[in-house]
Amino acid sequence: MSSHPVLAVLDDLARVIGATPPDQDTAPTPCAGLDVVSLRRHLLGGIGYFTVVLADPDGDQRPDPRNYTGPDDTDVLVAAIGELSGAVRAALADGIETASVRVPALGGTFRGDYVLSMLVAEVVVHGWDIARATGQAWDPDPAASEQAHTLLADQIKPEFRGEGMPFAPEVPVSVDATALDRLLGFAGRSPEWTPAPVTQRG
Repeated sequence: MSSHPVLAVLDDLARVIGATPPDQDTAPTPCAGLDVVSLRRHLLGGIGYFTVVLADPDGDQRPDPRNYTGPDDTDVLVAAIGELSGAVRAALADGIETASVRVPALGGTFRGDYVLSMLVAEVVVHGWDIARATGQAWDPDPAASEQAHTLLADQIKPEFRGEGMPFAPEVPVSVDATALDRLLGFAGRSPEWTPAPVTQRG
């Protein structure tokens, strides 16, 4: 069985999610319009989708990743990440990287290695969103960030950016920026984003 960069970033995501206390659920994130608990629900939908897809690449039964209706506690998401990691390992053992995988919610049918890159992009960017919102470290392998950047560069067309679109405008970064910062800028995040300070009343 081969390894894959997504396994390490899934472990990192589980660490960040597990270390997020309930009093940070309403904290804003760099993902526009989503607080921590809303982004956790978004991740639960996506992770559940990838788990089903990787377990049954040719299947017709696919959940709607945008319509997750289950519990959204941190331990639920940590458990879901563990289940997805198991599905990734099993899929790699079965040769998923060269197989055709049906992902209609993500655009059609693609080779398995491309689908795994979709998952890397989802985890690296949203892992950073939650880590930054909750004051935690997020330092994925640069190779994972490069893989995610390559995937998004193939997917995100200029017409997909802007108000009402799935992606924000690209944020310029310095020429010597890290692989992660280049990815974040392309994904419409400012690598310098920090939560707004809480206004004290009194």
